[in-house]
Amino acid sequence: MRIVIVGAGALGGFYGGLMARAGEEVSFLARGKTAEALRTRGLTVRSKLAGDFTIPVTVLDDPAGAEPPDLIFFAVKAYDLEDAAERIRPLVGPETLVLSVQNGVDAEERLARIIGPDGIASGAVYVSATVEEPGVIAQVGGPGLVQFGPYAGVPMSRLAELKALFDRIGVANELHEDMRRPLWEKFMAICAMSGVSALTRLTLRQIFDCPESRALYRDVMAEVTAVARARGVDLPESAADRMMENLERMPALPERGSLAYDLMAGRRLELETLNGTVVRLGRESGVDTPCNRVIYAALKPYVDGSPDARDMAP
Repeated sequence: MRIVIVGAGALGGFYGGLMARAGEEVSFLARGKTAEALRTRGLTVRSKLAGDFTIPVTVLDDPAGAEPPDLIFFAVKAYDLEDAAERIRPLVGPETLVLSVQNGVDAEERLARIIGPDGIASGAVYVSATVEEPGVIAQVGGPGLVQFGPYAGVPMSRLAELKALFDRIGVANELHEDMRRPLWEKFMAICAMSGVSALTRLTLRQIFDCPESRALYRDVMAEVTAVARARGVDLPESAADRMMENLERMPALPERGSLAYDLMAGRRLELETLNGTVVRLGRESGVDTPCNRVIYAALKPYVDGSPDARDMAP
């Protein structure tokens, strides 16, 4: 497949690297230091799942005039979504599939406003990865699972080709006819993992070893579940407890969520897309969300990044 990775950060670098290593025709839409690093040193992936490797990659500077690809793997941070969507408009052809893997529950709707709904697929990924430096990706936890399904009537036959791609490159994947429940399950999980680890600056193991912080983690997910159910999503009331059981059965817990890594590195935060959205949708739906509200209030001063945030690192 001809593939363009939009967002050569943690997710785009990890999955794009796997695609390129497997021999797919992959280009990375990148700028600045990331583009320079990819050109001069290639892409390095250090992964607990896939091993360590460095490969040369193709960098696409300007999408204008480029041939539309078969797949756009859209993996920019949520706060960059609109700008990136405008940038890829020349790349979106009638046969181009755009797989959105942003955190949150409204990325596809925002994307569709700019490029139209045709060809958009909803995605959720379960992987913990971070950018060590431009062009160097560390995958530190999570099963690497990709869940995906149609948005606004994309034919399942087109998504079967995407499933074949993930099977071919050795990525665990699930094709769903309706992605609403999987998206909210992932949203529930990431709001707790990112929100609580960023708030406390602790690893998940440290959080779970303290009964009070473990209870906070569970209650953040329970609030997301209540909001989902109030908005007509078929998420069972037991979802938070079931997720806690699944996490505690894992041989090795993920270290932290992406929000915590970004906070400690002084980068912008996806806070509005995560816990901020829980608070907003909860207010709209008449559901109180005190745990998410505290996380949102405590982290809001850092939403645009902080030059002093590195001092918070353990």
